[in-house]
Amino acid sequence: MINLISQTENGRVFRCPTCKLIHFEYKNLNFNFTNKEYNFFVNYMLEIDGDYWEIKNANSYFKRKIFIPAGNNNFNIILNKKELIEIKKLLSKSHINPKTPLNIFNCNFSNN
Repeated sequence: MINLISQTENGRVFRCPTCKLIHFEYKNLNFNFTNKEYNFFVNYMLEIDGDYWEIKNANSYFKRKIFIPAGNNNFNIILNKKELIEIKKLLSKSHINPKTPLNIFNCNFSNN
């Protein structure tokens, strides 16, 4: 059984006892983290000032104004303020409930 850590309307965070990773799923995004990587991600996301970035990028042609680099210069996650707030809620420690099981049998998410 997988342990559900947190859930919102558009996402969830859970730990798989088989692969030992923490899986972050939000809309069409999926990240698979070690504990250290997850803690870094949570701290980074909780520190983002959505108001600042929406003002700074107000003249951008993109609909969403909050840009989050994801690994290299060619790939960014872009969010609006409502999405950022939901992700922060999803990652907030006050929403952790590690004893809620999900009925998922393995963690092989590849298409192999």
